[in-house]
Amino acid sequence: MKFGRIKRMHGRVGGLDPILDRIVRDCPHVTRIVPGRIKTRRGRTPPSFKVQYPTDAGLKCLYTATGTVQEVFLICSDTDATQRWLVANGILD
Repeated sequence: MKFGRIKRMHGRVGGLDPILDRIVRDCPHVTRIVPGRIKTRRGRTPPSFKVQYPTDAGLKCLYTATGTVQEVFLICSDTDATQRWLVANGILD
């Protein structure tokens, strides 16, 4: 199930949707976003969005919220330009 350029079939951690909507709407290098698995964890941390590593298709990112971590795959044409855009727009920590 897909609506637009963000795959909506998988669940998403609270607070992630506005970030993904902004990335897919404003970043010219990202063509699609696929949210991945959600893992639970202990502790309370403020929400953060980080790039874990580049993949063949783009970037694997992690969104950390209180008690959960979600993988997010950004399918993009230029990984370096995408990372620069994410930092310039205050999305990456």
